[in-house]
Amino acid sequence: MNDAGRQIPEGTPERVRQLAEYWLSLGGGTAPERELLDPAAILQLLPYLLIIQFEDDPFRVRYRLTGTKVDEMTGLNITGRHLDEFATGEFRAVVEGIQRCYAHCRETGQAVIEAYHWPNDRDLVRLVWMGLFPLKVNGEVRQCISIEDYGPLGPQPDPIDWGVALKL
Repeated sequence: MNDAGRQIPEGTPERVRQLAEYWLSLGGGTAPERELLDPAAILQLLPYLLIIQFEDDPFRVRYRLTGTKVDEMTGLNITGRHLDEFATGEFRAVVEGIQRCYAHCRETGQAVIEAYHWPNDRDLVRLVWMGLFPLKVNGEVRQCISIEDYGPLGPQPDPIDWGVALKL
């Protein structure tokens, strides 16, 4: 795991880098209060952002708000859902790895920048970069602003059909 408070990893995509730099400007490498976020300052990133709520007993990651590009790539609006709902079949190991990154972010109050391979239904994988940036609510790390960079998408993204994968 990379700690954005110490460095932004070489090769980090520009969108992830921009959010990392903005987050660092708010708290100097430690989790700032959520109320300091100004969406107008990161307007061009909003389609790629997720606001996460950390839940306890057991630890879970709930999507409070997701950007339009996140929803497009997911194939549905995931607001209100939990990350672990997507830990099915071939996606289980990747989702569990993402969950561990969020847990580290929550436990340490430090940002995490990582890349992972996301499988799709055509026996291909997509390299996805994520930046997880913790936020405090009343002095305690309770939320996270996250960004995903899906790389070059071309004219037609290849979303997963979660209605089938989750048997909705």
